[in-house]
Amino acid sequence: MDTFTEALHQRITSAREQLRAAQQTGDLDAERIYSGELDSLLRQALENGITVPSEGTGEHA
Repeated sequence: MDTFTEALHQRITSAREQLRAAQQTGDLDAERIYSGELDSLLRQALENGITVPSEGTGEHA
């Protein structure tokens, strides 16, 4: 895996974790922020032909 792909995977994992934490605490502003960030990162992965592991499975979608 190249550096770009690895960094993108790490950022997606982090955004998912932050979104989950915001949802658990009911922080609507943070939910919006991390949801938007996650959408942007997933779009970037798609545009670059990068397969992203499904959330919680560790498998590629």
